[in-house]
Order: sequence, then structure tokens, then C-alpha cells
Amino acid sequence: MASFEVRVVNENQEGLSGIRIKLKFEDFTRGMSTEEYTNSEGSAFFDNYDEGDITVYIDGDDRGSYYYEKGGCITITK
Repeated sequence: MASFEVRVVNENQEGLSGIRIKLKFEDFTRGMSTEEYTNSEGSAFFDNYDEGDITVYIDGDDRGSYYYEKGGCITITK
């Protein structure tokens, strides 16, 4: 099982807090993740998911498809 981070930053690469993040797993049998919110550094952590392809939703908006792996970090500019 993988633990990984999604980080949301502004155009100056500063972390944004309180951003709602939800993941949609591309394997349709896995569905959606629980909602997580970014901390004061702009990071949200997801634990105990199998590695694979996901679509990242930030405050309900589709922000693209990514591959995540154990210990990885996906950074998205908002």
C-alpha cells in the first residue's frame, strides 16, 4: 500500500492551506478517495492506497491525471 502527498501551491510556489482534495482512481472498481484538506504548508496526505493512475480534484475541479507511487508527491499550482 502506498502513502503519498498532494501539494497545492500558488504561482510563487507557496503552499495553500484549507484546499479540499479528492482522488478518483482510474481503476473503476476502486472509486474515490476520502476528502483530505491541505495543511498550512499546502500538503495533504493519502495513506493505504494501491499505486496507480488517478484524477485529482481540487475544491471539486478536475486538475488532471497523474500516476502516484509510494512516497511520491504530486504538486499542483492553483
